[in-house]
Amino acid sequence: MPIKDINELLNMTIAREKNKSLRKERFSERIKPKVNPQYTEMSDVVPPLSQGDFLHAWKSDRKELVRVKEEKDKLFQQNKKLRTVMATTYSKDWPEKVSAILKGNKDDKTKT
Repeated sequence: MPIKDINELLNMTIAREKNKSLRKERFSERIKPKVNPQYTEMSDVVPPLSQGDFLHAWKSDRKELVRVKEEKDKLFQQNKKLRTVMATTYSKDWPEKVSAILKGNKDDKTKT
């Protein structure tokens, strides 16, 4: 058998397909259920997105990030004040020192 090139192989398959269409249908081919074309194609699960959609999402994410950072900074400052209160030693003027720390006025006397 001689070596065949690609074109000859392709031509052979094309000839076979033509012969298949000419012959009678087999019984197994006749009893196959007919496929509804409505169900063979998938519709878009996710609607097509544009550059504006991504830009809007990015801007809203940035706003949320800024808000979260501000909340985190407020909590950090509050925790820092509470830590300084816990670090103070008790004395007669301790309530005044604590109220000064919580208001934000820091004196050098509070650091011990």
